[in-house]
Amino acid sequence: MAAKQECDIIVIGAGSAAFEAAVAARQGGAGRVVMLEKAPEAEYGGNARYSGTGFRFVHDGAKEIRQFVPDTPDDLFATMQINPYTSEDFAADLQRMTGGRMDAALAKTLVAESNGAVHWMRESGIQWEPLREHALVDGKRYFERGIALHVAGGGIGQLQQWRGLAEKLGVEIRFESPVCGIIGDMRAVEGVRVAAREGSYDLHARGVIACSGGFQANPEMRARYLPGATDFVKVRGTRHDTGEVTRHLLELGARAAGHWQSGHMSPIDANSPDFETPQHEDGRGNTQSRYDYPFGISVNALGQRFFDEGEAQHSYTYAKTGRAVLAQPGARAYQIYDQKGLARLRYPHHVASFEEAGDIAELARKIGLEPAVLRDTVERFNAACPAAPAFDPRRLDGRATRGIEPPKSNWANPIDAPPYRAYPVTGGITFTFGGVQIDSHARVMNVADQPIRGLYASGDIVGLFFHNYPSFTGQTRNAVFSRLAGHHAARAN
Repeated sequence: MAAKQECDIIVIGAGSAAFEAAVAARQGGAGRVVMLEKAPEAEYGGNARYSGTGFRFVHDGAKEIRQFVPDTPDDLFATMQINPYTSEDFAADLQRMTGGRMDAALAKTLVAESNGAVHWMRESGIQWEPLREHALVDGKRYFERGIALHVAGGGIGQLQQWRGLAEKLGVEIRFESPVCGIIGDMRAVEGVRVAAREGSYDLHARGVIACSGGFQANPEMRARYLPGATDFVKVRGTRHDTGEVTRHLLELGARAAGHWQSGHMSPIDANSPDFETPQHEDGRGNTQSRYDYPFGISVNALGQRFFDEGEAQHSYTYAKTGRAVLAQPGARAYQIYDQKGLARLRYPHHVASFEEAGDIAELARKIGLEPAVLRDTVERFNAACPAAPAFDPRRLDGRATRGIEPPKSNWANPIDAPPYRAYPVTGGITFTFGGVQIDSHARVMNVADQPIRGLYASGDIVGLFFHNYPSFTGQTRNAVFSRLAGHHAARAN
């Protein structure tokens, strides 16, 4: 292989953000676009391969959403209660959930460009489906605010669709081609060094778009940056997101951004594999996520509750709940349900290990907890549950406990309808929040707060979120900033 090669645009990675950037670059007029994927072909795709790839974006409600799912039968679509999600709604969710620390200009861009980016995907040929996770009440389907769609076929379906589009546009994909260096400095980038199986080579281009993911699969970087016992946390997504490109960019002089001690950590089955938790056959995402905790209680290895399970709908709390579990003894907890709670599960298709028993003491023995402690926890919780208002899974119902800590702010129903179930859970990390700073054109900024000429970024490598984030915002972020990166890189001199 030649020691030096040239192309027009380099895209580092082959996940959803990378494909979006490559397609946008070709649509924007770029000539030869080369994608460099570290993983072998059978494992390409980054975290999208292990996700349901839903999208949160600004829209006008059911009439607009109908454009994305024209093949959904009319009678079925008529049952879907999809309210508008305004720019103000999205901006407020981002502000609240990131503690007001998210870069204001990037938040504004994400909100303003979200609708256009998702419609761009539709117009480019990406197919969509309604979310299957919703509350069914009196024959009507209620979705959580701001989320109603995912790509047909889930993450794998999205990757296959993007790959087909990219190859049709002439994008070249090189697998088993990790980037081991960046050619350039803090002022300008001219290409990358590639450690291919056939031998290393330099690939030069006028634009480089980094879409190589976070560092969540690297135990050394987790231990360095993330608090607690995160060096052995389970990784829900790809084993290939190990952060070396992030390191190269920081060493080059890129500015660090985002919350380096945080990431998307959600509760998963405690018996999940250490990496790459299994997916549904139909592509609906991770099979071992445990997101129905609002309809039960969670206790730690001491048999005690430790967080507010009803703070908000799970889409606003799941990405931080895994951190709460990891902070418990043994980094383990148990989700406890009675039959009322089990009847409300929105994710019954998730595969999970559990124990079941006819009374709480027996359940405690089966999961190795002290029966007297778990029984006391449940009894005190039950006594704190109100008689009114009525339970309503469609919205924050204000059905809150009284006189116990921690409280349960909504959906507080007594655990009193046997048989009872306990699901063991731990924290699973999906992606990290620390990364590089970009501007509203997706250009990577240097430590002097100036754009590095020829260098762009999108996806999990971008430092954007703090503390938490609204569900399905990650895929929207990818589409927004990859589209911007591809178009600007293609048009740059």
